[in-house]
Amino acid sequence: MSAATPQNLSRKDHEMAMTEVSFLMDIFAATIDDLMGGAIAPVGRIAGRNHGKKMPVYFPDPRLEEVVQAAARQMQRGFDFNGENCTPSGARIHFRRCVIRKVCQSRDLPLGGTLCRLFHAYLDGVLNELTSRPTKSNIESVGEECRIDLEMQ
Repeated sequence: MSAATPQNLSRKDHEMAMTEVSFLMDIFAATIDDLMGGAIAPVGRIAGRNHGKKMPVYFPDPRLEEVVQAAARQMQRGFDFNGENCTPSGARIHFRRCVIRKVCQSRDLPLGGTLCRLFHAYLDGVLNELTSRPTKSNIESVGEECRIDLEMQ
């Protein structure tokens, strides 16, 4: 085991860690996809709901816009996203910076593929837990910036 600390990690150490984490995320998503026969949304949604239960926020009368902002703050180390056109029935979520996109690019995985779908199901679960309403993401566009349409039921 290395005696490395966050204060003395080099750029190469970070790149090696990103490579390892990317590999593990790829294998994890592929394994879930294989085991579930392509039905990965329930796994992501359950994980997201568990995360939502543990978030240090409380909304007595949750509005989608404030819940999306809370999730964005919680995930800001890996993501930069916001809700646009938030209404009680849904919103468009705009992702500018996305660590999942970086993982996909580093592993030559398709944007909008299994790993992205697993993450969006996870985010659905977080938002579902915070709003107490079922949510469903539809990937609208992928690339250097991505957009999803979020439906609230």
